[in-house]
Amino acid sequence: MRHFRVGLLITLLMLALYACASAGEFKIMDAWVKPGKIGSTSEAFLIISNATDTSDSLQSISSDAASSIEIRSQDQDKSGRITMKVIESVPVPAQQEVIFKPGELAIALTGLKQDLEPGDTIDLTFNFKNAGIMTIQANVNDH
Repeated sequence: MRHFRVGLLITLLMLALYACASAGEFKIMDAWVKPGKIGSTSEAFLIISNATDTSDSLQSISSDAASSIEIRSQDQDKSGRITMKVIESVPVPAQQEVIFKPGELAIALTGLKQDLEPGDTIDLTFNFKNAGIMTIQANVNDH
């Protein structure tokens, strides 16, 4: 019986350590990019998950696939007119997610340096104030 208790205790400690290791993660998930032709503009969408106890902010994004990248928000005024606004930085509050999705918040890739066809992937490099630099791959598809 003693070996069973020791084994159970070790298992519980391992699970606790795993939970602590995976808690508090700062990550970028579900990244995808709309198809586009060389020279045109495309948009990327994703989720930034900040499960840490520290707020952060997205300062900039870069990619070899585009000449420039802007973060844009889309709003609709009282008259129904849709406006686009370039955002210099995006707050990423502690214990929250920031969702980039069509019609709301997007990453605009302008001056594409290559055709983006469904099935392709591109690298996007994010610069965060606290989390630093993170590079991810985004799949090209027609969501």
